[in-house]
Amino acid sequence: MNTENTVTDGLIPADILASATPVAVYGYARARAGEESRLLGEIQAVIGPTREEAGCEQYVVHTAPDEPGAFAFYERWSSGAHLLAHVSQPFMQKYFAAIADLVDTELEAHWLNPVS
Repeated sequence: MNTENTVTDGLIPADILASATPVAVYGYARARAGEESRLLGEIQAVIGPTREEAGCEQYVVHTAPDEPGAFAFYERWSSGAHLLAHVSQPFMQKYFAAIADLVDTELEAHWLNPVS
């Protein structure tokens, strides 16, 4: 992944951060074997505070019954600036550090711009 002009270890492209219109992302994470409950706990700890942030329009996390330890995320932010403020929050920095050893592979993120 190209990390030039991005933050959070290349996770967020510069054009998304510069957006003055709503941005959204869907992503995927899988826990390392034996770390499923710890990853779930870390995820659950950030849901409430994230939903209270300015610019957070939607923040949901799903699991699949047939894939223990797999988590799918969907986030929608009012602008790239709101998203940047979110990932810069101390609780999110703590979250990113905590999950680094709990996920099986790199977080997968797919960035979206609204059609209308």
